[in-house]
Amino acid sequence: MITGQVIDTLYKKYKKRPASPDDLDISIIFDGDLADIHNLTVSPDDKLIIGSVDPASPFHAIPMSHIHAFVVFEKWIAIVLHSSIIFLNRKEPKVSLNIKPMKRSFMGILRDKFNS
Repeated sequence: MITGQVIDTLYKKYKKRPASPDDLDISIIFDGDLADIHNLTVSPDDKLIIGSVDPASPFHAIPMSHIHAFVVFEKWIAIVLHSSIIFLNRKEPKVSLNIKPMKRSFMGILRDKFNS
């Protein structure tokens, strides 16, 4: 089961991109049926296209250089980005997304104190 703690761990463990997209273990997403289930392809301009995501979504085509890691779970595969994680179900074309909450800046906290 993927909990909030697991998601936080993914953001911490994979906070930096690999030196090169070639260092990613892309075979994780192309082994088995995942590529067929989600209609995954890599475009000539080095973007991972996720066919099971609406083409109007910014998560439909992701530059390979923005991907931090691919992580395998029992029922899901996580595509870890800087501020979001895309979870692809391994058995059906279900996609789940986690967007990392923004941290409040010191100035934002100060501004809120003065406005209240």
